[in-house]
Amino acid sequence: MTRSQEGFIWTSSATRNGLETDSIIPSTPASQLKPFYDVIVIGAGFAGLIAARDLSRSHNLSVLLIEGRDRIGGRTWTARELGEEFEMGGTWVHWNQPHVYAELSRYNLHPRLKTTAGNIAAEHTFYKGQRPDAIVQTIPPETVAATAQRVADAFFSPDGQPSRYWMPYPHDPLRNSSGPPSSSTSSSPAQQQPWRTLDHLSVADRLAQLDPSSFSAEEKDVFETLVASFGSAPGAEIGFVEALRWYALGGHSMQGVFELAGVYKLGGGGMTGFAREVVGEFCGDKVFGAVVERVEQQDAEGVKVVVVAREGRRVFGAKQVVCTVPLNCLGDVAFSPPLSPLKQEAIRHGQINKGAKIHMRLGEVEPGWFAMASPSGDSPWCFAFSDHNGTGANGASGTYAIAFGYNDRIPDPTRPENSARIVQSFKENLRPQSRSGAEVTAYLTHPWHLDPLAKGVWSCWGKQAMSKYLAELQLPHGQVIFASADWADGWRGFIDGAIERGYRAVRDVLEMRKAENQGTKVSARL
Repeated sequence: MTRSQEGFIWTSSATRNGLETDSIIPSTPASQLKPFYDVIVIGAGFAGLIAARDLSRSHNLSVLLIEGRDRIGGRTWTARELGEEFEMGGTWVHWNQPHVYAELSRYNLHPRLKTTAGNIAAEHTFYKGQRPDAIVQTIPPETVAATAQRVADAFFSPDGQPSRYWMPYPHDPLRNSSGPPSSSTSSSPAQQQPWRTLDHLSVADRLAQLDPSSFSAEEKDVFETLVASFGSAPGAEIGFVEALRWYALGGHSMQGVFELAGVYKLGGGGMTGFAREVVGEFCGDKVFGAVVERVEQQDAEGVKVVVVAREGRRVFGAKQVVCTVPLNCLGDVAFSPPLSPLKQEAIRHGQINKGAKIHMRLGEVEPGWFAMASPSGDSPWCFAFSDHNGTGANGASGTYAIAFGYNDRIPDPTRPENSARIVQSFKENLRPQSRSGAEVTAYLTHPWHLDPLAKGVWSCWGKQAMSKYLAELQLPHGQVIFASADWADGWRGFIDGAIERGYRAVRDVLEMRKAENQGTKVSARL
């Protein structure tokens, strides 16, 4: 099996950079590459793979797919180590996520869905509160669920209006709440989209507005700790509307949010198996290990894309470009002419989620559990849960868990000198040593927040970001179309959101080409 340059594994006896994976596929031989294509797609994550597949296969366009990594998948890929499959990035899917489930059905992958034990059948919930002397408590899962929903009922009902009033169309947040935008031209954006009037609030701001006699400090902290998992951050950093969006996407219930966001995943090849199905239908050319440096537009010559690869700089041309570069990395690409001032501001603002995801192998077989630690406490860890007890030929072989760290609180897990500290803090803050089975025998990770092609994990926005930047980030820039899960309408930051944007990019390309053939221009501000 091939090994990516990415990823890291630690055991008590050895460490290694680079993990085995099926996500590496060959580039098109350089001699077969063309200087000019109908479309260039930048990035081989799911947004890019979907766009490249459909433009080449369904619409018979010549397409070049350019990827800076040595593999497909972007922020989603499956490693094979320790006799198991590990999802190093995006993982969970659901049949209520319309775009991804349609694709899983297309490739007959939906029968491979399986569950994450700690999120579907947790027997114990461990919670470390906000006090400096807080110890890890054991709380019945049903108590946590009831507390979370009771606080949510009030939290998501400002001014006595329920969450469905504030965000009735979570997959179409920019539409008029009473009809298509065109049906109400005289009303303000806030009247059309009620959530805009709340976008100045953070999660912490909204919690402070709740009646203090209705909830204890611990109840509110438990709720904030759960919501912190949306962005690996304290409530002061997460926008209220961002949390409202998750809640609405989850069917306006906390149970729904966590079911859709963290229960079902793919076995039998994982997300890389899914990505390979998509790229298997792509009919164009591919270049890996080529980082895009510059995108230049000239009316007479189309769009020039300058890439930097091991062999040096190379220039490719196309009529249109689909750019799937993550939000936090867009500033590393030079655009000529420059992007709009508001788009540049959005890029500088970025998305806030720079947490850590680390797979832990524990020594003993345990039933399902979920653990969390208050963002207001001293824990570097946000939450963790058991995933399974081993799926290899030998059956149960310990407990495989997934742990998530708060933004900038976990030291670089790929540096061996930090490994002992990481393992010890996991045990102390989420699974104290006094509890059976807390001995960590191995961990695997990829430091997404330190990755120059990601600079973060799944997208999460702070206050005022959605009302100010969402529509702008979705706009084309001349013949350059931007497509990333980081600015999806619906499941932003998820695989479903990436596919949504990939679909939209295809429509935008086709509209541009149709307008060009008819001698008209699609609105694409330069």
